[in-house]
Amino acid sequence: MGKYTTFVGMDVHARSVTASAVDVTTGEVHSSSFVGADTAQEIADWARGLPQPVYCAYESGCTGFALARRLRAAGVDCDVIAVSTLPTSSKDRRQKCDRRDARAIRREIANPDRSYSVVWVPDEGTEGARDLCRAYRAAVDDCKRARQRLLMFLMRYGHVWDERTASGNRRKPSGRAFEAWLGSIRLADASAGRAFAAYRRRLGAALEEAAALRREVRALAAAPGNRPFVDALRCVKGVDTETAMLAVAEFGDFSRFSSGRKVSCWLGTVPRDSSSGETDRHGAITKSGDRYLRRALIEGWSGAASWKSARKVPPRGAEPPAAAAAAAARANARLFGRYTYLVDERHKPHNKAKVAVVNELVRWIW
Repeated sequence: MGKYTTFVGMDVHARSVTASAVDVTTGEVHSSSFVGADTAQEIADWARGLPQPVYCAYESGCTGFALARRLRAAGVDCDVIAVSTLPTSSKDRRQKCDRRDARAIRREIANPDRSYSVVWVPDEGTEGARDLCRAYRAAVDDCKRARQRLLMFLMRYGHVWDERTASGNRRKPSGRAFEAWLGSIRLADASAGRAFAAYRRRLGAALEEAAALRREVRALAAAPGNRPFVDALRCVKGVDTETAMLAVAEFGDFSRFSSGRKVSCWLGTVPRDSSSGETDRHGAITKSGDRYLRRALIEGWSGAASWKSARKVPPRGAEPPAAAAAAAARANARLFGRYTYLVDERHKPHNKAKVAVVNELVRWIW
């Protein structure tokens, strides 16, 4: 940061931006407010009028990365700071306004003893792929909710899905048998029948949306820039095509991490640390990182208890290079062995063992 003369902290909202700047050579402070949905050019023009060179930053949030990309395109250095790494005091929480928030960011970025973390800003293509994968995950969740509402509605009227396979296992509430069962239900009350039809239409629409997005994600995974990564990651146990594409989109640039420990911290699978003096305590995982990929990987390992081996054969025609396949085979053997060790010998709960394995799995993916 020693190459900059002026530091600008910005508090960014959907329709307004409050900026506070300081010239570290003279101590002179400048401030300005910008109103409107598109203020990037105005901020860039104002920043050019400050003592050069200028460095801008704002905290991460719902406004995303559009402002940072536009300022960089206009020739102004701008970063997005992880909001969880900005120090706050009790006074900041009691007295909060845009000017104070902008000044707090300005003080932090102008401090030579930097303690905050900068968020990697993806390009529009990477962010678009990420949002498509997240939209698919959201559509799958909508299907689960719609199905649950339908099943709970029918249960109140005495209709319970309890079909079983030839081996005695309960069938999942999906497929042709489930649709046939729904079609056989008749409710005596007309209003209840209309509600039943509405729940079925909602479930059908959610399933169609999820299927359409799944096709879009698979088409994106087959793109030349993504397919080598997806083919390699699909060789890892618990990772399917959609999860592999999600990992590629969420990482964006695999080289942006310098160590596996930082990857685990980014995913939020490292334990909380509460150590002071002679006390050293660790709690549950932080969950402070990428929740979409964390959940997908944990769900991918949900059936680990029924696995008989760590071997996974890639789909025909999608075999990765030999080096990637060998690395995936080592990862599968190592992770499956660790899972069985934690469950069988250390007697850890299955869910806790799965999270511990995912904490290492994401490092193998990296």
